[in-house]
Amino acid sequence: MKKMIIIIALAGAGCIEETTRDVVGKPIETVDIEQVVDTIVQDTVQVKTIWEQFVDAVIFVESIDNDSAYNHREKAVGCLQIRPIMVREVNRVLKKAKINLRYTMDDRWSREKSIEMFEIMAEQVECCEGLEFMEFCEIVARKWNGGGRGHKKKSTLVYWNKVKNKLGNVQPID
Repeated sequence: MKKMIIIIALAGAGCIEETTRDVVGKPIETVDIEQVVDTIVQDTVQVKTIWEQFVDAVIFVESIDNDSAYNHREKAVGCLQIRPIMVREVNRVLKKAKINLRYTMDDRWSREKSIEMFEIMAEQVECCEGLEFMEFCEIVARKWNGGGRGHKKKSTLVYWNKVKNKLGNVQPID
C-alpha cells in the first residue's frame, strides 16, 4: 500500500509533527520534527575553514594531534612542537608591532596559544598577492619547519608533502 507524508503544523502548540499515513488516511507513525532537527544539529560535524584544516594538518604532522608531545632533543613542546627560539621570535614580532602581548615557554603546552603563535608567524609571510592558497600554505608550512628561509630549503619539501597529504584535496571556495 502506498504511503504519503503529510506535515502538520499544530498552531498555538508550537510544535511540528510529521505523520505518515496510508492512502486511506490512517496514521501509521508520528515523529516530532523539532526533535529530529535537534538530533541532526547535535550530530552535525562542525565545518572547519580551509585555514583551520591546514592548521590541523600541520598539528597532525608535528605531534599526531598530541598537546602533550615533547621532543627532548629539540626541546620542542606541544601540538605544534614549538621550540624556545620560536617563542622568542614570536615575542620579537609582537614587540616590533608594538603589541603588548608576550608568550611564555609554558604557553607552548596550550593548543590555543600554540595556534596563536603559529598564526602570528604565518602573518609574517610576505606574499599572498598572486599566490594560490595552497602555495601560501606551502610557504607557511616550510617556514614553520625550516625557519625564516625554510621555504627555500630542499629539506622542508618532505615536511610539506606530509602536510599536503594530510590536508588532502581540500580547495578553498571562491
